[in-house]
Amino acid sequence: MKEFENITACVLSYNRCEDLRRTLKALVAIEGLQVIVIDNASTDGTAEMLTTEFGATLTPLPASPAKQGPFPVGSHMATPRQATPLRSSTPLSPLHATLLEENIGISARNIFFQNVETDYLLTLDDDSWPRGGEDIERLLRTMEADPRIASVCAACVHPDTGVAETEGIERFASGGSAEAGYDVVNIAAGGSLFRMSAVRETMGYGEEFFWGREENDLAFQLLQRNWRVVFEPRAVIWHTLSPVGRQSYRRLEFVTRNSFWLLWKYFPLTVALPAALLFVLRRLLPIIKDVHRTKPVFRGISAGFAGMGARRRLSPDTRRFTLRESWTLRGWFFKLFFE
Repeated sequence: MKEFENITACVLSYNRCEDLRRTLKALVAIEGLQVIVIDNASTDGTAEMLTTEFGATLTPLPASPAKQGPFPVGSHMATPRQATPLRSSTPLSPLHATLLEENIGISARNIFFQNVETDYLLTLDDDSWPRGGEDIERLLRTMEADPRIASVCAACVHPDTGVAETEGIERFASGGSAEAGYDVVNIAAGGSLFRMSAVRETMGYGEEFFWGREENDLAFQLLQRNWRVVFEPRAVIWHTLSPVGRQSYRRLEFVTRNSFWLLWKYFPLTVALPAALLFVLRRLLPIIKDVHRTKPVFRGISAGFAGMGARRRLSPDTRRFTLRESWTLRGWFFKLFFE
C-alpha cells in the first residue's frame, strides 16, 4: 500500500532464526512496507537464512555500543563505528539487515533511529508481527490524528492463546480515550509505531539498561519533551513470547534493577525513596510462593541501590520530573507496584 511507504518496520533479533523467519514472511507480504533487521550477533544461522530465503542486503557492523541520540535526519554512524547507510544510489533489496559482532542488548535499536529516513518506524521483536495491514493502518490513523503523539503502542496478543500481555494498560492511563489513544508510559518494542521527528529529540534507548525498563526510559524522555505516548488497543500485533533464549529469572533481575534506576534517574528523592521502598516490598512478597525468585530479586535490589549514585548524576540532556509532574505519572507507579 502506498500509505505504508512512509513506514519502516524494524526488527531486532538474537538467536531466534525460526521465529524471525515467521515474522519476516508476514512483513514482506505487506505491500509497500520497508523492512530492516538488526541481528545482535546470532550464532544460529540467522545471517544465512536472511540471505538465502529473503535475499537480504547484509551490512556487518564492528562490535561497539550503538550511538545514543539526539538523532538528526540521516544521522548514520560515524567512524570508527561506521555502518553502510541504508540509503544509497544503488537500490537495496526489500529487506536490509545489519549484523553486529557483539550482543549489545536493547541499545542496538538506536541503530534503527540513526538510519531510518521514513517519517514512521514500526518497532518489532523477532517473534512479533502485525496481525494484518489494517492494524498498521489503525496505528497510523491514531498517530496522524494528533501531531503531538510520538508513539502508539498496539495490543500485543499471543496468536494461539489470545492472551494479551498489554491487557488492562488503559487502567493506568493518565488521560485519553479509546478513540484518541490512552495516555500511558508504555512503549512495547514488540509492537509500537514511532514518529521519528519525536524520537530524534531524545537520546534513544539507554545502553546502561541492556534489557528491561528501557522502554519506560524512552517514554519518559518523550513526555519531558511534551510528546504523547499512547496505547491503541484496537490495533493488534501478534507476539508469541518465544521461549527461545527467554530466561525468566534473569529477566526478573534486570527488570528489578532497572526499575530502581528509573526512579533514581527521573524522580526527586522525595518521590523516588518511598517508591523504592514500596517496590522492595512488592518484589519480596512473591518469594513466599516461589523461593527461586530469591537470588534474582536480591541481586536486582542490590544492583539497583548500588547504581543510585550514577543515576543521580544527570547528563545535560536529562532532567527530573517535578513533584507535580510525578503526580500526573501516578498511573505508572501503580503499574510498577501491580506488575
